[in-house]
Amino acid sequence: MPVWRVICCVALLFSAVSVYGAQPYLWLPKSYKDAMPKLKLAVDEVLKSPRCEQVLKGTINIDLSSVEQPVFKILCRDKERKTYVTILEGNSLAVYDRTKSRYHRGPTERSMREYWATCQKAVNDMYEDFRTINVLTKRRPEPVLYKDGTVGIVINFDAISLLGEPLAFRAECVFSSGTSYRLRLSGREAK
Repeated sequence: MPVWRVICCVALLFSAVSVYGAQPYLWLPKSYKDAMPKLKLAVDEVLKSPRCEQVLKGTINIDLSSVEQPVFKILCRDKERKTYVTILEGNSLAVYDRTKSRYHRGPTERSMREYWATCQKAVNDMYEDFRTINVLTKRRPEPVLYKDGTVGIVINFDAISLLGEPLAFRAECVFSSGTSYRLRLSGREAK
């Protein structure tokens, strides 16, 4: 057998051994660095499952988490070498109930920043329909949580029509998922 084949076989053998004996890759963003001990406990909890032969990766699910209540995503490999994900609540280490909508707790801080920026842009894009627009809502408002899981962001603004009439509006961006939204525009009484 040629020497290069022997070297390749030995290298392949060592790489296979190192994968099975490797520690899982654990990663958290800087804002969650204090949750690393909880992530390690979550990995230990998942390894107790008879299905999980090896934990490959552990991280945080940003969309479901807050700094006070982290939610971890653990990638496992089973006996058939198939991978699957287990989601655990960081404080209780209980399996996350996927039937819970994140909107029952309200959107995440990250989502709220995106919603606020998207809704502000939608209102500013209406500028071509008016002579002027004066946005009255300067700070990000509390979201309106609807029973159907949608989230509303309300922005009040005054405008001068193309004919010079003063107008008072209430714009509501209703987000269904991600940054997908519909814009509701209604009149309001001027103060």
